[in-house]
Amino acid sequence: MIRKLYLALGLVSLSIGFAGMFLPLVPTTPLVLLAAYFFSRSSPRIHQWLRAHRRFGPILRDWENGQVIRPGAKAASVVLMFGLVGYSVWFVVRSPYLQALLILISLGVALFVLSRPSAPPAGSSR
Repeated sequence: MIRKLYLALGLVSLSIGFAGMFLPLVPTTPLVLLAAYFFSRSSPRIHQWLRAHRRFGPILRDWENGQVIRPGAKAASVVLMFGLVGYSVWFVVRSPYLQALLILISLGVALFVLSRPSAPPAGSSR
């Protein structure tokens, strides 16, 4: 039962992540990583397919090989995140408490993303 749930969650995550390749504001990388997590617990065959995928494989292998986020992905994620949060704080959210919460959460996420290595450890295989 739990394997089927993980498989379904993996398929949903991968589908939304795939849509993110074409839709602005829909994140691809975190959803592909989430899908890989679910597939690793439900379907080794799909997990291996995802690792070998031309587009998603390098992202996944980088993460599995030392939680690496490439510099371009770091820059894109931080710029997009602060752009969206800035828009929300400036134009959408009126509560100063929610504005502060959005800013604090985005700062935490940005610090996490920026603290990840930008290249695989020396001597590791991709």
